[in-house]
Amino acid sequence: MQISISGKNMDTGDAFQEHAETALSSAVSKYFDNAISGSITLIKSTTGFETRVRVNLSRRIEMEAMGKAGDAHQSLDQAVEHIEKRLRRYKRRLKNHRADNDDTIPATMTYLEVQPDHELPEEASAPPVLAEMDYHVHLMTVEEAVMVLELSGQSALMFRNKAHMGLNMLHRRDDGSIGWVDPRGNR
Repeated sequence: MQISISGKNMDTGDAFQEHAETALSSAVSKYFDNAISGSITLIKSTTGFETRVRVNLSRRIEMEAMGKAGDAHQSLDQAVEHIEKRLRRYKRRLKNHRADNDDTIPATMTYLEVQPDHELPEEASAPPVLAEMDYHVHLMTVEEAVMVLELSGQSALMFRNKAHMGLNMLHRRDDGSIGWVDPRGNR
């Protein structure tokens, strides 16, 4: 995770930067392994110090926290404690959602090799594709499926749409955006 540490109209110093990087990376890594980036901003106010922490878990999920104290290190610790609490609640919400969602339907996917009409030269032919795997199709809304896809890091997710009980699929496109396939079309 990339962490940027800055001070507003002040120099943060090496000790603060080292403490900030260690504290934030350990707090985030407790709950999420694939956080994208984090930023810490230290602001000196008339009453003491204010620290703002922002963590980007994915492209769409961003969390913020703030801490105020008389000492810069204490305000940082307070902000990191707040962000850790938010991460813990978010992770719990994800786990509870998955545990409560026992509306799974087993599905089997089979891939078979297509036999070409003519033989290709040996160096141009690709290895045969043959795979079979079991997959549980969960019942969820499109928003929940996007959240699961973002956090799982998979390239595709098949799910049963709660709105119409039909099978849908989400996939990560080459440009990084998410594609949604609904075979029902406009009915």
